[in-house]
Amino acid sequence: MSEEIRSAILRVLPFIIVLIAITVLIRNKKITTQAFYLNKPVSKLTYFIWVGAFLVYSILTDFILYKTGNLEIAKWDHKLLPSIILITGAVILGPLVEELLFRARIFDLMIRWFKNLHLANFVQACIFVLLHHFTYLNTNSSYIDIVQSLGDAILFGYARIYTRSIYTSTTMHMTGNLIATIERFIFQL
Repeated sequence: MSEEIRSAILRVLPFIIVLIAITVLIRNKKITTQAFYLNKPVSKLTYFIWVGAFLVYSILTDFILYKTGNLEIAKWDHKLLPSIILITGAVILGPLVEELLFRARIFDLMIRWFKNLHLANFVQACIFVLLHHFTYLNTNSSYIDIVQSLGDAILFGYARIYTRSIYTSTTMHMTGNLIATIERFIFQL
């Protein structure tokens, strides 16, 4: 196994472990699916409004950053198999696990602690940003990433609240990560 494949697997392995752990907890009835908001959104229209609005927001934000010269995108230089592993992690596994943890469990904990939905949403979003690597890079691009991720996490939190489902915020998160992944291919042409 090449070092690149090993590295890609190690990046997605934590997501797989968390998903397995959550699945086991649910199957053994240690926690309910409702604890993770694994139910349909209140309405399909509300779901599509949130997802569609986030798609437009993401594209416009990146377009503005691109036009102002502030969109820094790292070149994609991975071979096929590591690319498949990394893209699966970034677009599917990462958003799914992060939404289950942040917008379901941590957000609920913050609501209980602060008794204020807006403050709880802001705090869970801050925790979300602090656990991402770009927070510590100290570059202009990382500052933009921090603000953009904070805004995204706040939107994900409100989407979960207003649709009463983790599916909405998960789809939004996957959409944002898919856009960022596609940009890495488009802008290296």
